[in-house]
Amino acid sequence: MAQPGLVVPISGPYVGVWNALALGTQNDDGYILSCTIQGQEINASDAYALTLVEGIYRGQNWRLTFRGLEWNKPGLIAILHEFGRTAADTLAPQLGPIGDRWSTYGGTLLLTAILGNPPTIPQTLTALSACFAPNSQTAFNMTSKMREMPLEMVLLPYATTVLGVPYALPFTCT
Repeated sequence: MAQPGLVVPISGPYVGVWNALALGTQNDDGYILSCTIQGQEINASDAYALTLVEGIYRGQNWRLTFRGLEWNKPGLIAILHEFGRTAADTLAPQLGPIGDRWSTYGGTLLLTAILGNPPTIPQTLTALSACFAPNSQTAFNMTSKMREMPLEMVLLPYATTVLGVPYALPFTCT
């Protein structure tokens, strides 16, 4: 009788689109979803000096990083130039309206698992307000090597209803 494994790994690639534009093939790391929990440390007191004794929850920031292997895919170029680009050149940026709200330029990000058996969890991740992350940087190696496009996106929270309950959240999963 075969023994079940002690660990049941979950793996599998995803297909990604931003504003219905293909993001293409990613490097082997795929899409990396990360979260920074914001908090104020309570750690300056007469009784405990700089010992952390409590914290105040101050929100959370969700980001998605990935490295596109097809730098000229429409979705990758659209994210890079979400603030504008010239009509004559695929890569040349346009300086958009300074002082405009970041969320004005966000779009819907949809990641869909390719494998179905065993099922990859989550099957989908949908972020309705995904934007090129503020102060992030992308780089192209202008060399004989393959052009890659590293990008970092921020998943801004938005109001939605899940099972009849209103929430503010950065994405949903199925």
